[in-house]
Amino acid sequence: MKTPRNTTHVRLDTGDKRMALLAVKDMDCMAGTAGKVTFLRQLNKGKYKELGAFTFDGKWPIGTEQ
Repeated sequence: MKTPRNTTHVRLDTGDKRMALLAVKDMDCMAGTAGKVTFLRQLNKGKYKELGAFTFDGKWPIGTEQ
């Protein structure tokens, strides 16, 4: 799976009101946890802009058919 251009971070929102914010290079740490993945771009002063989202089933690597 290819991330949107200028993506710096990824946010994983699970169904039980928990959230994880990771750098794109650490995206493999989300393996095994299902939820909504949102691609973010970090702006000035710690703010983020949403670039896109998809539903993640917890299977890693993303996009492989078995």
